[in-house]
Amino acid sequence: EGHWVMLQNIHLMPRWCGTLEKKLDNYAVEGSHPGLRLFLSADPSPGIPIGILERSLKLTNEPPQGLTANLRRAFAFFNKEEFDERDAKVKAIVFGLCHFHAVMLERKKFGPLGYNMMYPFSLGDLRDSASVLYNYLENAQSVKIPWADLRYIFGEVMYGGHIVDDWDRIMCKAYLEFFMVEELLDESELV
Repeated sequence: EGHWVMLQNIHLMPRWCGTLEKKLDNYAVEGSHPGLRLFLSADPSPGIPIGILERSLKLTNEPPQGLTANLRRAFAFFNKEEFDERDAKVKAIVFGLCHFHAVMLERKKFGPLGYNMMYPFSLGDLRDSASVLYNYLENAQSVKIPWADLRYIFGEVMYGGHIVDDWDRIMCKAYLEFFMVEELLDESELV
């Protein structure tokens, strides 16, 4: 009937991908509805059959190159109207978080010199960290920013959830100790 179908993360089911390829071959022979669209998402994987790759249009979403471009992309991710409504302290912390995110992404391009493993940091990590930040500060009883708590949540849970190497974890912690500090709230320091 010409429906649209989205199958996500097919790289996680390499044996089933062979079955999918055969079904697509059958549809090609039988003549499928011209309105049928099949969207597949996957990470690069040798388990995806060549036949599927050959008949597909492939799109990639690569992070921008350079620290400034990564910072712009991270900061532009937030809705301007929602961001403008936030408290000045929250805005400053989100900016520091965006800078931290950009640095974490930029280190990936250096391969083994950047990290001991390749970690899948994404805008989802930044989004989730900002969401936790908003909720945490809204529910906080004190006026003082709980920097140690934020560094722990971002470094051990949100981004740290990807990190399995001890040296990479130490490096992540060092960056957060640089970015998540009281001086971030001092506007004269940002100039």
